[in-house]
Amino acid sequence: MSSRPNFIHIFLFTLFLIAIPIIASSGDRNPTFQHCLKGCQLTYCEPHQPPLPGYLRAFGWTCKENCAYECGHTFTDNIRPGSKPHQFYGKWAFYRLGPFQEPFSILMSLGNLYVNLKGLEQLRRRVRKENGMRNWLSALGWIQVNTWIWSTVFHARDTPTTECLDYFSATLTISFTLLYSIIRIFHLRTPLSTSRYLFPISAIIGFIVLGHFTYLLSFPIGSFPYGYHTKFNLVLAAIHNILWISWSLSFKYPYPKMTFLGTTYTYPKPYPPHDPLTQNPKPEEAQTPLLLVILTTLAMSFELLDFSPVFRIIDAHSLWHASTIPLTIAWWHFMVEDTIELEGTLLSQRPQQISNNEKGEQGGDELEAPRTPNFIQIASTPKFARNPSPGKSPKVDKPE
Repeated sequence: MSSRPNFIHIFLFTLFLIAIPIIASSGDRNPTFQHCLKGCQLTYCEPHQPPLPGYLRAFGWTCKENCAYECGHTFTDNIRPGSKPHQFYGKWAFYRLGPFQEPFSILMSLGNLYVNLKGLEQLRRRVRKENGMRNWLSALGWIQVNTWIWSTVFHARDTPTTECLDYFSATLTISFTLLYSIIRIFHLRTPLSTSRYLFPISAIIGFIVLGHFTYLLSFPIGSFPYGYHTKFNLVLAAIHNILWISWSLSFKYPYPKMTFLGTTYTYPKPYPPHDPLTQNPKPEEAQTPLLLVILTTLAMSFELLDFSPVFRIIDAHSLWHASTIPLTIAWWHFMVEDTIELEGTLLSQRPQQISNNEKGEQGGDELEAPRTPNFIQIASTPKFARNPSPGKSPKVDKPE
């Protein structure tokens, strides 16, 4: 047998190094904290001691967890001025509200849940049922609703189960957002047609995410591979951002075409009914994704520049959730406007193609048939515009 290392073994070992879990923090390793924890458990967690209040037990708090909460705050209270605050089991010391661990993050998660429900309402109200993009946007909206429900639950009560459900839901949102960007930019699905590549591309992304979840579930409870999971999500988010940035820039700096085996390929797909390389048309919201990606990236700095919670209530993670509320509103506005405008341009292209074909067949310069107004033109018409009234009808005497 060859002594050369097996490539698969090297790959698995590298993946294992990336996925080393964070199992402890500086605070819970401190001897002072451990001494407080042991003393609290000996004093209050014996069977003959009174049980925890009912509102804590109702949300699954145990005496040991309550001791960790109390000792974490006691330790933080006695930190010398100028000393760095500590985390305990990967968490800062937060003041809980009743049984709820991180009340401000809960509030911000509920805010994100609300704006996504409003986005779904806007989608149902403004986008026609016949629009092929409507179902994809609806699925994206409900996936985000699910994500923010579990985010609320996780910040209310941090357990290994709620942590996994929160992280898995966030990955679903990121991966489906990436899938929607691919579908929209490459026209795998338009308001009027479906590409044969839609199912294969969707299946590939689905299998990648399923493989990621299977790998995470292979770890024992309580040893979540934070590093690997974070890198996986960052890669998906980076691809999503690059796609939307390139889409926005393509209307200002058109990319060259590529011809292969007689087929011409363009990136992104030309915005109908014209080719961006010749007349350079662009949708009204062409630059919106670029701006939103930049703002989202800046907002993510809250996650990278972590700091101890202000007043032990507001931390960097909760501010990240707060910043996603206006960003979500803006993304919903863009996606709804974009799918309406795309449908309008595709529908307005059809009469023009039919008219051009008829002219070519007849060989004459006949007048172009009147075109049905698209949805953009209809939407721009005053909602309650009416023809002026001719006035009152003349009074006619009844015959006697």
